[in-house]
Amino acid sequence: MSQNNITTLPSVEKLIARVSAAEKSQQKEIRITIQEARDLTAELSVLTAKLGKTVQEIHAMLAEIRESSNKIDVKFDGGTF
Repeated sequence: MSQNNITTLPSVEKLIARVSAAEKSQQKEIRITIQEARDLTAELSVLTAKLGKTVQEIHAMLAEIRESSNKIDVKFDGGTF
């Protein structure tokens, strides 16, 4: 899976589908292989990293907005003396 461009999360989607099917058939548990667990872990770690970066960007933007909203530009002109 490419770490730069996450458009789909196939392992996550597969797990969600399996959980949904298990709920419909009233199963008490589901099992996944170690490879499925690795794939799921890889996708979730990339997703978490991207989410963390996005949160940092949002905080930086909010700081810029706060800073720019606190600045007041006052200009005086002499009028028509």
